[in-house]
Amino acid sequence: MNAKFNKGAIMKTSELNINGMGCAGCVDTVHSALTELDGVNDAVVDLGEGRATVEYDENEVDIVQFEKAISEAGYEVVKE
Repeated sequence: MNAKFNKGAIMKTSELNINGMGCAGCVDTVHSALTELDGVNDAVVDLGEGRATVEYDENEVDIVQFEKAISEAGYEVVKE
């Protein structure tokens, strides 16, 4: 859980499909990239599904920032 979010905020949850993850280290990298963002409360990254579920304050952070963080970590967000 990230301490850098407004505890009174209404949290939103989004799922992102991610290409390029192949091991537990990849999961850790993506998880860290997401949870280091201000406004992110939590992120669950599923290697088998190739998906990240992110709980966040939409007034602080958005999906574009998630995509950028994941890309900078070396992975690709797949848009449906």
